[in-house]
Amino acid sequence: MALQKTRFGRQVEEVLDSFDFDRVHQVMESLTWTWANLDRVPTRAELVAEARRLLMELEGRPGVHGSGGLRASYKEDGTLSLKFILCESWSDLEGP
Repeated sequence: MALQKTRFGRQVEEVLDSFDFDRVHQVMESLTWTWANLDRVPTRAELVAEARRLLMELEGRPGVHGSGGLRASYKEDGTLSLKFILCESWSDLEGP
């Protein structure tokens, strides 16, 4: 179990290191995208901290956590991802 947590921790760091927080911050600034708990646009450091929190909440188990435009997901195949969602739409309707 410790090996899995270590592997997951390395995945979290890899995702955070490769994510373009500067770009996300720039978009949020241009849109004046505020977080309710801050009542202002979050700083880059606050974005990183929230992303880390969302990723770590997954604890290496499949699922999705999101907040403030950030979405962290862990798939059954072991893929960990972090996204910044500006706009999204979907439907789960089945059949004709």
